[in-house]
Amino acid sequence: MDANARLEVVENENEVLRARIAVLEDALMETKPLPIEWSLTGAEACVFGVLVNRSMATKDAILAALYRDVGKDEAEPKIVDVFICKLRKKLRLFDVEIRTVWGQGYALAEETRRTFKKGAAEQNSPENPEV
Repeated sequence: MDANARLEVVENENEVLRARIAVLEDALMETKPLPIEWSLTGAEACVFGVLVNRSMATKDAILAALYRDVGKDEAEPKIVDVFICKLRKKLRLFDVEIRTVWGQGYALAEETRRTFKKGAAEQNSPENPEV
């Protein structure tokens, strides 16, 4: 097989893998739209998405969503604590609590998780083709 044929095979495989990654990212980060009054940055919304989609999110899972999964150079793990602190401050006003699971990570109240996961499921249902 010549170089051009090999390149075409690799490019086709890359397209298939990119499509699969997009599907997996959508499945992992599926949440209903966040209230605009929360005023979350894109990174803060990403962290909230990780918290919604896991019963308990480790620092590593949050770092992966913020950096590794999007091909950015990874920051120090302490940055997760900074994001959580900022989120807590913003969300406290709306009675959304982020709990610390000592030695493991962070978690939202189960009711909050259900609310946002339920909202995503309803939004993406066949009865709601608007999305």
